[in-house]
Amino acid sequence: MTPPGSCCIVLHGHLPYVHHPDHEDFLEEDWYFEAVVETYLPLLHVLDDLSAEDVPVRMAVGLTPTLLEMFRAPSLAAKFEAYMERRGRLAASEVRRLEGRPLLHRTALHYAARHGQLLELHRALGGDLAAGFRRHMEEGRLEILASAATHPILPLLATDEGRSAQIRAGAALYHEVFGRPPSGFWLPECAFSPGLERLLVEAGIDYVILESHGILGARPPSPFGVRRPVRTPAGLRVFGRDQESSRQVWSAEVGYPGDPVYRELYRDLGFDGHYDYVREFLHADGLRRNLGFKYHRITGDVPLHEKEPYDPQAARERAGEHALHFLRSRAEQAERGARSLHQPIIMLSPYDMELFGHWWYEGPHFLADLFRHMADRERRPRIKLVAPEDVLRAGGPCPEAVPALGTWGRRGYFDVWLSEKNAWLLPHQHEAEMRMIEAARRRPEREEATAPILDQMLRELFLLQSSDWAFIIDHETASHYAEKRAADHLDRFLRLEAALRRPDDLDREWFETVRREDALLPGLDYRLIIGGPVSHAERLGTRPRGTPAPEV
Repeated sequence: MTPPGSCCIVLHGHLPYVHHPDHEDFLEEDWYFEAVVETYLPLLHVLDDLSAEDVPVRMAVGLTPTLLEMFRAPSLAAKFEAYMERRGRLAASEVRRLEGRPLLHRTALHYAARHGQLLELHRALGGDLAAGFRRHMEEGRLEILASAATHPILPLLATDEGRSAQIRAGAALYHEVFGRPPSGFWLPECAFSPGLERLLVEAGIDYVILESHGILGARPPSPFGVRRPVRTPAGLRVFGRDQESSRQVWSAEVGYPGDPVYRELYRDLGFDGHYDYVREFLHADGLRRNLGFKYHRITGDVPLHEKEPYDPQAARERAGEHALHFLRSRAEQAERGARSLHQPIIMLSPYDMELFGHWWYEGPHFLADLFRHMADRERRPRIKLVAPEDVLRAGGPCPEAVPALGTWGRRGYFDVWLSEKNAWLLPHQHEAEMRMIEAARRRPEREEATAPILDQMLRELFLLQSSDWAFIIDHETASHYAEKRAADHLDRFLRLEAALRRPDDLDREWFETVRREDALLPGLDYRLIIGGPVSHAERLGTRPRGTPAPEV
């Protein structure tokens, strides 16, 4: 009997470009290392386990160009090895320290074993995580979505030329890394405004995903709401987020990650441990920070110092229970929807990938158990787990409509990225974008003296346009870093622009430092901003470790 509906799980993986190769120890690079050890490697490990068990898997992930470039950067891979060596020493020390305290010792043993698994996987991949995701895509477990070059809020860019450049660069890097053009495209922050669909279709994109109000507010309204995709007049297919299934996972009030058995994120050895003991595992500044060793569970609505000890095995079992509950809930939701619409429905459930592992330590186990439960032919709920491409390939109703403007996030309409705290960024981004277009139009052919300068100008513009700086400033998490990054990229752009008048006077040492520090998309061609080629070299992106350099 045909199931009454299908659920598409989509994980969006993104980090800003936090690669600082001239520094042996840079605090913000830990954002990347923590995400690798807590989210990206655990997800790949889960997929490897399911593959070995012959458990069918079908889901989608989005991987942004900034993340793919860091996945493949040899210097970051080497730094990650050093990061893991330090954590390995701490894990061994914790196993020794906690002997005689059975529950805590069991957790320390768990961390030591986990560390070994993930380090082994990283080395097996040669430090290139993109290769791990590509393997699972090629074997049919994953559908991978492309995204814009530096994750800008596309509707907030000044021109269609700027939007198209970001989209085309992202699609080109995807093709280079994964060996095929992208079908799906993750719109940064699900930000959409009418007119954007034409640029996406021109870049070869087949579908995107929006927050629910993008579909619910479409014109004309879809009779299916978010339960079926719509098709724009330009030919782009658009899915809307299903709020019910999404809320069941991510909601701080009713979502699974808040269960008392799960690991408490905000209590860490870096703050609990005696300073003399943890000092050698901190950064050179000696400031206390999270070290990834957490021995307490959420417990309930109690102060941090009253949290109870964490039991990894109990939490692991709870993840399996929640996975089955999620599937049964989707089956019930599908039954209701199918009765209402008289046909099977689609429930598309997108999440930030970092929820699974970083924010919710047991999240990767939850994902694994979804597919293990579905492999049990006797007990699995009447639901299918599919990827968006599968929905489109299967056909079915797809009414024509123009989606509404909006984003996901607070209030749903750009509020996070255009608030009183960060609105000062936008005029600078717009001015730099207009100047970049004008500079490229004046030089439609590459010239030896100016082309490298113009290439780097476009790279600095892309990095300036990243949505992450406005997000961080709004949330006041690392505002000083975000403000400095934005100011640095703008300053470098303007200094390079000035050098176009007299290229021979450019400080070459400074220029090489900038090119080394801001090495995103090393083959980028400045003429992209006026509709020209994406790359002037054999490769657009960073070469992973072990890949020979192209002959130029």
